[in-house]
Amino acid sequence: MINSLFNAEKILGRSRNPWMDYAKGICILMPVYRHTFEGIANVGVGSYSYPGIRIVDVFTMGFRMPLFFMIAGAFFAVTLFKKGIGDFVTAKIKTVLYPLLLWGSIQITLQLLFAGAGVNANRTPFDYLNLILDPRRLEQFWYLNALFFVSVIYAVTTWYGKFSSKHQLALGLVFYLIASYCHKKDIHIGFLSGVTFYYLFFAVGDALHNIVLDEKHHKWLSSFKTTLIILPVFAAVEWYCTKLNLAHPEEFDFYVQHQRQDIFFFSAIIGGLFMIHLSFMLQRFNVMRWLRVVGYHALYIYVAHLMITAGLRILFVHYLHIESIPLLQFTIWPLGVILPIIMFNVSRKLGFSWLFTLKDDDAIKKKPKPSEQYFTREVVVPKENINK
Repeated sequence: MINSLFNAEKILGRSRNPWMDYAKGICILMPVYRHTFEGIANVGVGSYSYPGIRIVDVFTMGFRMPLFFMIAGAFFAVTLFKKGIGDFVTAKIKTVLYPLLLWGSIQITLQLLFAGAGVNANRTPFDYLNLILDPRRLEQFWYLNALFFVSVIYAVTTWYGKFSSKHQLALGLVFYLIASYCHKKDIHIGFLSGVTFYYLFFAVGDALHNIVLDEKHHKWLSSFKTTLIILPVFAAVEWYCTKLNLAHPEEFDFYVQHQRQDIFFFSAIIGGLFMIHLSFMLQRFNVMRWLRVVGYHALYIYVAHLMITAGLRILFVHYLHIESIPLLQFTIWPLGVILPIIMFNVSRKLGFSWLFTLKDDDAIKKKPKPSEQYFTREVVVPKENINK
């Protein structure tokens, strides 16, 4: 019963880069934590009255979303090499754009229907278009929008433009400077704000793929010596950024990201590298395996968690009259992770996996390698992916 709800046996039985699922598991816990925290800000004395709970949220502001893009970038070259440009774009439509449009529409519809009944967001019918045009207005869905367009632009420029990872880093830096300028000058550029800001982190992940996917580097990536080197830097940088964000409440914890992009970039890279190192450590010792299960379901958690946490908040606060901030935070947060996993696996068992993705995980398709005429980069293909 438990296995059917979480698909743990299949996930933990895979040899496919356990560190990746660990990293994605760590990643997804952080935005669910923040959205839970923000959702109970106006309950009772408010979540902001608990500095300890808030600091956990603000401390991760500098690296949690860049880390998502770095992980995606690390596997970009392998995926494009195996699929080719056509299948790559099709896969992104099925696994990223489709859930963005479906779950975004579901969330907007529910917010319109239950406006004034404990729902925090104010929605209009035009917000359906904002899923593409201006997703920053729609809570968590900006990420899927940015990931889709970043992935497609990156693939097209790599495939047809013959861009190397160095070219992509340069392009990413230009985009980052444009996004930084727009943030500082308060110039609104819609969905392009996410694309231009996070393209660089996708490129960083791609540049690192020769390291993180090559087993000869895994020993030092999971070494305690590496921990001793990177942990003090990570702690110092993230704490400095935390203090900066807390000192500028007018930016709602986004001061460093919106006004000090130079510091934000350094914070994102250090934080991302430390989390990747931590993931390799967890893989090495094969502990906290539940994080791998969470990481495997990260996308499905991401699209559904805000509706789940909002529903739980309404239940606990308006019907059960619970106003204890710590109790709400540390009850709703894990349930916001667990319930979407159960929803996905029950849907899959019932033949409704299309509610989350158009990708068929059970289908085994062998594709010929793309022509070297189009893809000339050196690619590290993990052993377990060879001939698959």
